[in-house]
Amino acid sequence: MKKLIVLLLLIPFLVFSQNTNDSILIEKNKSTIQEFNKKIKNLEEKFEYQVKNNEQTLNSISNQIGATSFNLSIFAFLFGILAIGLGVYITWVERKIIKIRGENESLLKKTIQTKNEVVAINELIQKDIYGLFIKIKREETEHILKRLVYVPKDVNNFVTQLVSRELIESDFELIKKAYLKLGDQANFKENYQIIIFQHFLDLALKDDEISKTITESYPICISCSFENDILKSTENFMKAIIDLGFQKKVLEINSFFKGLSSSQHKNYNKIYEIIFNSLNNRDNQFKFYLLIDKNENKKIAKLKYGKLLIDKYSKNELSISELNIIDDVNSIQNDLDRVELQRIEVEERNKKK
Repeated sequence: MKKLIVLLLLIPFLVFSQNTNDSILIEKNKSTIQEFNKKIKNLEEKFEYQVKNNEQTLNSISNQIGATSFNLSIFAFLFGILAIGLGVYITWVERKIIKIRGENESLLKKTIQTKNEVVAINELIQKDIYGLFIKIKREETEHILKRLVYVPKDVNNFVTQLVSRELIESDFELIKKAYLKLGDQANFKENYQIIIFQHFLDLALKDDEISKTITESYPICISCSFENDILKSTENFMKAIIDLGFQKKVLEINSFFKGLSSSQHKNYNKIYEIIFNSLNNRDNQFKFYLLIDKNENKKIAKLKYGKLLIDKYSKNELSISELNIIDDVNSIQNDLDRVELQRIEVEERNKKK
């Protein structure tokens, strides 16, 4: 009972005390909340400041990145142009170096060649002076031929030199080129015809561009030839017409025999022996005779050739056509003998007068 009374008495006190404590606690909480609010407000202000500061920092960084990117773009562009320019320059330098190297190699080869020529000439001077003379003469010949290609009319100044020296096969093209450049100027062409006849008759016969005009010039060319020249030209002539088929070269054969008949070589037996022996066999030798015209201006040369047929085959058994040829030869001989007898008689009558 006492405990109950005490408890009842304590309740108001406890309630009051609790209220008091609650009031105190509430005041404390309010104070705490206010502090928290202040701190939160400060934090919010700091946060806003930090956000603004971060935004400014980000903007600054962005601007710096943009500027850097722009600078890098400009640098990359300039670097690209520089790289292209550098590449072009390197290529130009490389080509120049290659060209210089090629020129140096060429110059070195020429230097070596010149050195070898000097050594060779020195050896020629010491061991073979005649060989040096031939070399110099050959270089002079090449100079003359090149000069004629440039000035074809100059042949009148060089014809004597060219007919009297050795020419090689490659010279024919230069002579031909100069000859064709003259066109219809016959007064200059005659000298070229003589040179070609004495040196390149076989090549001329096989050349479609000049064979006809050279053929027409045989008589004058033969009359201008010495014995060694006509022998060489006859060999070349026979070689060429046999290669081409002599039975198709009637015009050339008759022009050649016409020239022989009217020249100082008409009685030079070695010429006819070259013609006769070049034909190789009996059949060709008789056929060749039939290709020669019976004109007066060819009779002497035709007779000289025909006598070789008589000397070679008259003691053999002959065919009818061969007998006819032998008779024709004898007939030409009789005609010429008769003409010669008449000439002698005329001379004797003139002496008596």
